[in-house]
Amino acid sequence: MPLGAPFKSIGVWDGIEERFRKRLAMWKRQYISKGGRITLIRSTLSNLPIYYMSIFHLPRAVRLRLEKIQRDFLWGGGSLEQKPHLVRWSIVCEDKSKGGSGFKSLGLFNKALLGKWAWRFANEKKALWNQVIRRKYGEEIGGWRSCENKEAFGVGMWKAINKVGQLVTPYFGFEVGDGKNVRFWKDKWCGTSPLSEAFPSLFALATSKEAWVNEIWTVGGDRRGSWTPTFNRPFNDWEMEEVRRLLCYLEGKKLREEEEDRVRWENSKDGVFSVKSLYKAMQPESSVWFPSKIIWMSCAQPKISFFAWEASWGRVLTLDRLQKKGWVLANRCFLCQKYGESIDHLLLRCEKTREVWTLFLSFFGVSWVFPRSVKETLIGWRGSFVGKKRKVA
Repeated sequence: MPLGAPFKSIGVWDGIEERFRKRLAMWKRQYISKGGRITLIRSTLSNLPIYYMSIFHLPRAVRLRLEKIQRDFLWGGGSLEQKPHLVRWSIVCEDKSKGGSGFKSLGLFNKALLGKWAWRFANEKKALWNQVIRRKYGEEIGGWRSCENKEAFGVGMWKAINKVGQLVTPYFGFEVGDGKNVRFWKDKWCGTSPLSEAFPSLFALATSKEAWVNEIWTVGGDRRGSWTPTFNRPFNDWEMEEVRRLLCYLEGKKLREEEEDRVRWENSKDGVFSVKSLYKAMQPESSVWFPSKIIWMSCAQPKISFFAWEASWGRVLTLDRLQKKGWVLANRCFLCQKYGESIDHLLLRCEKTREVWTLFLSFFGVSWVFPRSVKETLIGWRGSFVGKKRKVA
């Protein structure tokens, strides 16, 4: 790790970029398939920059240069030749279930790694580094986050980390112990959302909107407690149903005075933070329906899976694609010499290809009506007729 250099300095990343270039040297692509290139890119990303990215904010200029090295290596380009990049890099870096190839986006991965410090700040309160940060910057209500400092003084590196932490805390939930550091209405401790969002009409009537959980809990003489939130006025008849819902929400919840409040990670079953779950949660939503399982979870070789992925996106360099890129060519199918060449025509609709499909499907006694595209074919392909014994009539 560099010592003394400004954390925003681009020169700090020169060593990482140089090792990237050596690991993904362009001469290596001549000897491995695209499936092998995928494996090499993933292994390079997972071990070279991870220590830097877990504490330093990745400058945009460095990110673009590293992504260019990856793109050129994947698609076969380099300093001596320029080959087209068939699929947008933003799609390549999507999750496989969303139509991507499973590569990690460097910018998003950097945020997920920096976001781990927000989780550690909330959990490692007795650590020396944690106490130093709390003394220097202060802590927000409850002590789960460092205060945001916009003044000129302070360590810029922690300011950048704390800024990313704002994206992480919405995924925090709380396990109530003594209830001293969890707000009754505004923190996510009962259900999947704060009570202020689940019961907005009651929250508007609450006397103390910043009340802690232990202030709402009242212990009776028999050591049994009850929830006693206070409101500005008596309830109307039509508001009693909402009050009943709130009491049902709180049923079974109680304080454990011998334990401290704890933070829980909402995006995992065991409540423990992981960079992988944060990275997945920060990815943009996508409604793309993609045949990811049959492409990436099959027994086929990686290079065949990659070709099927390209064909599903319709990004194979057939004659129609070359024409769109400005090549002056006569578009005619090489096999049938009747129709224009496209990936859907070559793999599905060409009469020569149909003969191969008919012969293959006849082995299983199946009649198949092919959809219009490779993607629709793979989505509808379940393989239910393969490997199953059928009763003889």
